[in-house]
This record gives sequence, C-alpha cells and structure tokens, in this order.
Amino acid sequence: MERLKQNPEYMSFWPLQMAGWGTYLVMNVLSSIPYRHRPDYIAFRGAFLASSFLASFPMYWLCHFLWKRRPRIRVIAAFCILASYPLGLLCAAAAFEAGIVFSIRRPPFSWGDIISAAPSGWFALIAWSSFYFGIKHYLELKEKHRQLLAIERLAREAQIRALRYQLQPHFLFNTLNAISTLVLSEQVKPATEMIGKLAHMLRSTLDSPDLHRLPFSDELAVTEEYLDIERVRFGDRLEVRWDVDPVVRNVLVPRLLLQPLVENAVRHGVARRPYGGFILITARRVGTSLAVHIENQLPEEKSSVLLDRVVRPGGLGLENVRLRLKEMYGEAGSMHASANARGNYEVSLLLPGIEADSSDGASSPIEVYEI
Repeated sequence: MERLKQNPEYMSFWPLQMAGWGTYLVMNVLSSIPYRHRPDYIAFRGAFLASSFLASFPMYWLCHFLWKRRPRIRVIAAFCILASYPLGLLCAAAAFEAGIVFSIRRPPFSWGDIISAAPSGWFALIAWSSFYFGIKHYLELKEKHRQLLAIERLAREAQIRALRYQLQPHFLFNTLNAISTLVLSEQVKPATEMIGKLAHMLRSTLDSPDLHRLPFSDELAVTEEYLDIERVRFGDRLEVRWDVDPVVRNVLVPRLLLQPLVENAVRHGVARRPYGGFILITARRVGTSLAVHIENQLPEEKSSVLLDRVVRPGGLGLENVRLRLKEMYGEAGSMHASANARGNYEVSLLLPGIEADSSDGASSPIEVYEI
C-alpha cells in the first residue's frame, strides 16, 4: 500500500475521482430536492449513484490497461462501449432493487424496466472513460512541454558552458600565443588556418540554437575542430585515437554532447601529464543503441585526492551531460564515469540509436515515460 501511495499516478487518481463523483453527487442531490417526500425515488437515485461509483473502478482498470497498450482510438472506443453496457445494467438493477425495497406499493422486479434504464449508467460510464483519456492526454502534453523546456534550458547551459571553456584566459592565451609564434616565424598559412579554426569553432558552438539533436558526424566535426586547436598547444604530447564505426555517424545525439567530455579529458588528463597522453574515442552500435566511450590517461601522481578530483561524477560538464540524457531519453540514456581496470579515466555513454533520416528523427516527439 505504501508503494502505491508513492506512485504519482495513484495520488492524482483519487483527487480527480472524488472531485468528479462529488460534483455528480451534488447535482443529484439538488435535482432530487423536489422528490424528497418519495423514499423510493431517493433510494433509486442513491443506489444508482453508489453503484455507478463502484462501476468506475473496473472501468479504470480497463482504461489504464488500454492506455498502457496504446491501441487505435477505435479499439479504445469499442472496448469502453462494450464494457460499460453490462456495468450500466448492473447499476440500473441495483437502483431498481433499492427503489422496490423502499416503495410502498412494492412493484414486481422487471428486466424490461432495467434495460430501459441501463443507458443512464451506460452513458455515465462512457463519459467517465472519456474524461479519463482526456485528462491522461492533457497530462502527457503537459509533461512533454516540461521536458522540452528542460531540454532547451540544458542545451543552452551546455552551449554557454562550452563557450566559457573555450574563452578561458589560459585557453585563448595559449591559442593566440601559438598563432603569434607562427606569424613571427613567417608561417602565415598555418597561422591563418589556426585563426579560421578558432573562429569556426566558436561559431559552431552558438550556431543553430534551436537544434537539440544533430547527427553524430556533426558532433565529431566540432570535437575535431577543438582538438586541432589543442594540438597547437600540446603538439606531440596530445595523441588522439579514433575508433568510430561508420554506421553510427548518422545517429542523432544531443548537441554539444561529446565536446565537453573531450574537453574534460584534455584539461584533467593530458594537460596534467609532463609527457602528455592519449585520448581514445570509440563509438559502436550495441543492438538498437549507440555506445560511446571516451578514455584518457590520468595524471602520473595518483594520490587519492587527485583521483577523487578527476574521477568524481559531479563535475559541471559531466552533470550537464547526465541531466540532458535523462531528460531526452529517460531510462534509455545513461552515462557512467570512473577509473577503469587499466588505470585510465573512462566516460561511457549509452543512448538510443535513432538515425537522422528515419521517421523518428530530430522532429519526432519526445518520449514520455510513465509518471
């Protein structure tokens, strides 16, 4: 019972159930005032209302089952109409039996009268079912809207954070210093290319803010631009290994998903090692999902404090990625970050492998999980 009470759907059902039937009760009481001197009529109305209230529970179980299975609207309508009629007959029978008990004349029990009165309960239960599905659709649309707002907020935060990382004084200083060195040594072409890469990377970060997902190949391109600039700083100290299956390049991923993780690998791994290190980026399709792994070497001083600082899962960049995956994919998207068996730091991502040219592409609705 405690587990049910913690279910948001269970908690929202009872207030709506009691409010709806409470309103129906008030309407029946007001309409019965002119007949208050007739106990048989009052008993009939009271029994009809009570039996209809009880009949709404099997209708709830049926509607809940249909909502979970999501059949076509015609199938839902057929099930609700067919199931509510026998329940309407039972409501009419209970009401007539109560009316007979409290009647002075004690008329005989008549199935003809019950069948003629059954449509009242039938229509009441059909109306109840319509309200159920209407409220469920409203709550679903409300949840989709909430998820969309959350995704927009997290995407904007990721863009701002990525730009902030790129505009860090030490990042710009080292990049501009490398460009200056190329100019002083009269290497004009490499310097011009580097300026173009920096400008293009900054522009890519803020481009198309309305896109929440983009092909994995585009995300890889932005990451490669960032790594090209970092190679100016680190030279041979930065070794990047790519192991990306071509079949995943068209899979849709959240915008700015990969670059913050590679940025984290450079800042906390390669930059802290005297002789640099490698970053291994792998991407594979696992069943219907996309699996991405980013591995980098840890600093050589392996104190517990340093490991805790580098590997902790609560960093801003990692937390943003984790939240965005949760908002976009629910339980189907996940991120794990830890030191692996080789002593390196590894971030593993798993998300649905939806391709850009499929019917479930970037314009598809956000999946809503049961609430």
